[in-house]
Amino acid sequence: MPDKKILSNIRNFILTQKEDNKKVQSYQAAENFFEYFEQSNIGVKLDTYKEVILQEETGLELGGMNKKSFLLIYPIKEKDLLNDGNIILIGPEINSIQEPSIDFGVLLLVSVKETPSKDYKDLSSFTFISNSIEGLSIRSIPRKFWSRISKKVLKKGFSFALLGNAIISLYRMKFDSLIDAIELIFISSCSDCIDKFLSISTDLTHKLKEKWLKKLDNWKKRIDCDYDWGCEICPYQVECYEIKKVLMARNKREE
Repeated sequence: MPDKKILSNIRNFILTQKEDNKKVQSYQAAENFFEYFEQSNIGVKLDTYKEVILQEETGLELGGMNKKSFLLIYPIKEKDLLNDGNIILIGPEINSIQEPSIDFGVLLLVSVKETPSKDYKDLSSFTFISNSIEGLSIRSIPRKFWSRISKKVLKKGFSFALLGNAIISLYRMKFDSLIDAIELIFISSCSDCIDKFLSISTDLTHKLKEKWLKKLDNWKKRIDCDYDWGCEICPYQVECYEIKKVLMARNKREE
């Protein structure tokens, strides 16, 4: 069972960090998200906070081009392998961080119901998270994480515990019919922890890369593309995107 092996490696990694005296905290997602966010006075609602946070408005930057970071969203079939609603933070909470930018990693484990594969595609998009949390903006970079948190919400007490609750709440709102269980792991301000995690999670990243390459290959065949490079560095990306919009519109008409 590949998923069981991957999860076992992750659990052992967390245990090792505790044994190495790294700060490891565990939170449980709120039973009532509405009350939780109301008490925090920080807005969390689907597609309500499409903010651009400028450099001068930024209180803390997570990841980015010059920091170690990762964002992995891994769907599994076995619900019993996850501790539903569990949020694990390896490293310091926001109120203990003095630096303006830090290394940061996010692993989202999602147990999904038996559903046609076409329904899984939106699970790996974090754009809706960026558009749904007050004072947070996320920039899209393949396989990395880059986010800005505004000074305004930091003054209100924005924390990784709140971020974890927000992510779980928003995933449940958006994919309620698809999700059985969610578990979330953050690695904060710990460069060597990120290195170790990525080294032990090769099975997971390999499976995700296989899925991405297969998706890319299928798309290239569909539009008769014979270039060797990936989409994110392709000089014809704009033209390709326009073709994709036409194909999507055609598919909708045919449904």
